[in-house]
Amino acid sequence: MFKIFFYINELNYIQKENLNQLRNINIIYRNYEGNNYYENALNLSRYCKKMNFNLYVSNDKPLATRISSYGLYIPSFNDQDYFTETNLNIIGSAHNEIEIRKKINQGCTEIFISPIFNTSSNGDKVGRGLPFYNSLIHKFSKQIRIYALGGVNQKNLNKIILSGGKGFSSKSMVEKKMKKSLISYLNLIATNL
Repeated sequence: MFKIFFYINELNYIQKENLNQLRNINIIYRNYEGNNYYENALNLSRYCKKMNFNLYVSNDKPLATRISSYGLYIPSFNDQDYFTETNLNIIGSAHNEIEIRKKINQGCTEIFISPIFNTSSNGDKVGRGLPFYNSLIHKFSKQIRIYALGGVNQKNLNKIILSGGKGFSSKSMVEKKMKKSLISYLNLIATNL
């Protein structure tokens, strides 16, 4: 199955309008600013349960456990080793092979590789490209699932699928009102690939 993840700091009207039309979505709660941190997490948890979405909490195992989230997301900068003893599903992000191996040791079963495409989030970053992404997919295919992150948009989504990718994550895609064609396409790939 092709997996779709969206990063959300605080569920706003546009995000909710988009998400209300989508199926089989995974949400990563990543509120590093800490504004209304617990309240936002609780609201998002309730919303995800209502919509039957899987919720992952970023970098906060106690909160993930407290709100009964589906899983825990470990960002690339977190190199602690204590995540393996948990009932949570653990996912993470990495930028290279060394970080992938670290995430595997932390108990991650799914890892985002970033950036695949050029992106302007957190400053301009040049994407590593699909050949880099594909080489990691093939190298680690027996250990983990690898997904695309960074610069993923409607125009290059097909490139991920055609290259054999099994999923992606995006922050910017869900923050703008989605066209009906994109919503239909996301629902199609989330349920049929």
